[in-house]
Amino acid sequence: MYNLHHTEGVILSETDFGEADRIYNIYTKDFGKISVLAKGIRLEKSKLRTHLTPRSLIRLSFVEGKEFMRLIDAEEIYNLPVNEEIFASFTRAAAFFARMIKGQEKDEAVWELMRGILSDIECLTVEWFEPLFEARLLHRLGYVSLPDKNLGKIISENNWFQPALPKEEISALKNISYKAAMASQL
Repeated sequence: MYNLHHTEGVILSETDFGEADRIYNIYTKDFGKISVLAKGIRLEKSKLRTHLTPRSLIRLSFVEGKEFMRLIDAEEIYNLPVNEEIFASFTRAAAFFARMIKGQEKDEAVWELMRGILSDIECLTVEWFEPLFEARLLHRLGYVSLPDKNLGKIISENNWFQPALPKEEISALKNISYKAAMASQL
């Protein structure tokens, strides 16, 4: 008997598998990072094809199989705007996220970070988004202790409506993220 699961998730990446299948790496609200197999998704007649856009927020249903978790149903909730800079920046952030998150484990703080980005994404400033995202993620994973009051407040909150960050703070965020990523050894 298979266990059926329903949750929300953000599509981090996808890999073609076989002739018509695809494996999706998704960070979910209830299960953490999972990989699901979508059978026949690359076929023109696939009903789920339009709901599985890269870097989108989706509602999904899947079952646990012997080898893979199999995607049963999906519905797109939110897709990234067409802006190429935002899409490219979020894609790099998603790749960093996928590299830092290992294994299947629910983490409410990390989920809220990802959900918050998608709800505020049209307000993001590309210059500071990636360093701030990396610092916030590494803080939630326990790799970053909060620095001085101003930068510590910016890292600990989940508000993406930031005024323009000075170059010194952007540089400090990059330095914090670099040191924490090196310490994580991931």
